Amino acid sequence: MTADFEQLTYTSVMLRKSWENQLSFFKRLENTRVPEHGISNFIQWMLLNDYSKTFFAGSSMWQLLISKPTPNGKLNYQQTLSIQFDSRISCYKMKYSDWDIIDTEEDYEKATCWETTCIAIELVPKFLEFIHWNTKW
Repeated sequence: MTADFEQLTYTSVMLRKSWENQLSFFKRLENTRVPEHGISNFIQWMLLNDYSKTFFAGSSMWQLLISKPTPNGKLNYQQTLSIQFDSRISCYKMKYSDWDIIDTEEDYEKATCWETTCIAIELVPKFLEFIHWNTKW
């Protein structure tokens, strides 16, 4: 089953709106018992440059999920970069998974193609490092 938003053809305006929506979501977390740990700062940085018109922002369980539409404008959740704060080690974990490269559910660990851990000040440089590493994405 495919959700309605997965059927849409995304424009740069729609992609930017996804970042604005996620900024609102993570800002609302600031008023709850679930800390957002500064992910809103990263989202604000994305909104200040053209990456917000290229990538789609989503969230799940307090993780920021970044996907890139295919050339025809459809979203591909099979290839997603997740960013979440790990409060046990007080660092961000970034993980890129490509579910298109595995054949069976049992191979789920092989879907992770890139991952790193960093502190808040390194979040943007690590994102840029990822973009340069994964030029096909």
